[in-house]
Amino acid sequence: MDFITMRQAPSKRSMRIGAGVERADEVLGKTAASNCFHYCAPTHGGWGVIRTAMLVPEMYMLFVSPAACGRHGAIAAIEQGCKERVGYLCIEEDEIVMGSCEDEIRRALPALFPRISPRPKAFMIVVSCIDDLLGTDYDLMLADFEAAFGIPFRLGRMNPTSLDSKLPPGIRIQRDMYDFLSPGRGAEDIIGHLGAFQPISAESELSRFLRERAGLPLVHLAQCGSFDDFQRLASARLNLVTRPEGFEAASNLKKKLGTPFLFIPTAFSHAAIERAHGAVAGYLGREFDHGDALRLRKQSETETREAAGQYSIAIDDTATCSPFDLARALVEAGFHVKEIFTHKFPQYERPAFSWLSTHSPDTLVTSPVHHSTSWLRPKAPTADLAIGFTAGYLTQAPFVVPLAFDEGLSGHHGVCSVLGRIARAVTAPAGESLEKMVRAYGLVV
Repeated sequence: MDFITMRQAPSKRSMRIGAGVERADEVLGKTAASNCFHYCAPTHGGWGVIRTAMLVPEMYMLFVSPAACGRHGAIAAIEQGCKERVGYLCIEEDEIVMGSCEDEIRRALPALFPRISPRPKAFMIVVSCIDDLLGTDYDLMLADFEAAFGIPFRLGRMNPTSLDSKLPPGIRIQRDMYDFLSPGRGAEDIIGHLGAFQPISAESELSRFLRERAGLPLVHLAQCGSFDDFQRLASARLNLVTRPEGFEAASNLKKKLGTPFLFIPTAFSHAAIERAHGAVAGYLGREFDHGDALRLRKQSETETREAAGQYSIAIDDTATCSPFDLARALVEAGFHVKEIFTHKFPQYERPAFSWLSTHSPDTLVTSPVHHSTSWLRPKAPTADLAIGFTAGYLTQAPFVVPLAFDEGLSGHHGVCSVLGRIARAVTAPAGESLEKMVRAYGLVV
C-alpha cells in the first residue's frame, strides 16, 4: 500500500518539540532545500480536486489529461459516488507533441454536452500539469463555450507539481469553484463558510451564536441543494474561513464581490477558541458566552480521561489543519501526546507550538512526507491511539480515531466530539482495521 511521489522534502525526519521553532522550520521543510522522492501513506487522497469541486451542485466536470493522470481521479469519482457528473478526455502523446489538445477539447464539448442529463447549470474543465507545458488559451475557449451553451464555464487545474507553490491544487480548486458566484443579488442575512469540506455542526457554539444571537445563519456550500441556492453565497454579509484551503477563495470573493472575510482556522485549545470566537463576536458587535460549552467540555474531558487517559496519542495533519493546537488541548486536559505527524508549520499554529515546547517538550514532531518514512514504518505500535489515518498507519496504533479534515468540528463542541470519538475507539468491543476505515471513508490511493 506504499507509494512514492516527487516534491521538495525536508532534510530531517523528526524532532522533539522542545528543540524550538528554528528546528521545526528545518524539519517541516521551510528551510529544506533537498529535492527528492518522498513517502505518502496509503491514506493520501481524501478531498482531492474532483471530490471538492463536486460540492458545487448541478455542475459537470470534464477532466482533460493523459490517461494515467486521470486514473486516480476516475477511481475516486466511482468510490465517492459522483462518476455521473465527471467526464474524461484522454489526451494522446501525439496530441501533446503536435499541440492539438485545444482542438480536441473544442470538438469534445459539442459531442459531450447533449449526452449529459440532467443539463448542467455550470461546467468546469479541469486540466492536469501537462497543460502547463502547452500554454493553452482557455480564456477565449471558455468565453466561446459560455456563448454556445448559455451556462458559466470555469477552468480548474490538478497540478501536483504545484504542491509547494502559493496555489497548490487544494487551494486553487476552491478559488475556482467559488468564482462561479456572480454579483447581482442584494445582501442576505447569512454568513458564508469557506475552506472546510463539510459544514460545522449546527449544535456548535459558533453556529448557535450566529443563528440565535446575531440572526445570521452560517451557510456552507454542501448545504446548497441547487446551483441557484449556491448563488446565495454571493450575497453573504461575511465569509468565515475555517481551513487554509479557503483563504484564496475568500480573498478572490472580496475583490470580486466586496465580501469581507475572517480567517479563523479550526481551534481546540481554550486560548485559540477564545481568539477565533472573539474575532467573530467583535466584528458583529456581540458578546460570546462560552459558559454552557465549557461545562460540557469539562465533563467530556473527565469521562474520556477515565476511558483513555493512560494511552499515548499520535495526531496527524490529515485529521485537522491544527494538529499542534489539538495536541495542546489534549495535553491541557491531562492526556499524553507522544507524536505529531505534519509537514506544515503555518503561522496560526505557532502559539500552540510554543506552548507545547514548554509544557510537552518531549512530544515528537515527524514529517510524514520524508523519504525515509517509507522504510521506517514500525513492526510494533509506537503509540497506543492515533487520531487520523496517517498517524494510524505510521504508528501501527491499536486504536484509531478516523477523524479527517476537521469535518464538522468547531470550538468546544468540536473538542467534545474528538474526545467522544477517542472514548468510543478504546471501548469498542472489536477494533475496526485501518484498511476498513480508509475504504469506508472513501480515500483513494
